[in-house]
Amino acid sequence: MPSIFSRDDFVLLTGDTESWIVRIEDISLLETHRDLTLVHFPHGKLLIRRSLKNCERRLDSSIFFRASRDCIVNLSQVKQPRLSKDRGLIFLLKDGKEVVLSRRQASLFRKIRAL
Repeated sequence: MPSIFSRDDFVLLTGDTESWIVRIEDISLLETHRDLTLVHFPHGKLLIRRSLKNCERRLDSSIFFRASRDCIVNLSQVKQPRLSKDRGLIFLLKDGKEVVLSRRQASLFRKIRAL
């Protein structure tokens, strides 16, 4: 079984034409792109040859949260959670991106993260 990356670990991200060494905490978002994963980090983004599910298995669930079927968010990169008009949940990330949580995941987030 692969080890789980912690906040201060570095990971080698390898795409078709380039590679980056990125600290886990600096990854803001992972999005599914067919059978690949698009990883967002401060210096850009990179499409890697791993499924989102495979990536999720290696990420610390106390840091990363599955926002929907299509994306995983680094909670330390969330600047502000907001309610949408339909009472859904939206994360505004430090880099300006907005991530809309699915209804199921918003409910789960409220349940496990509420005081």
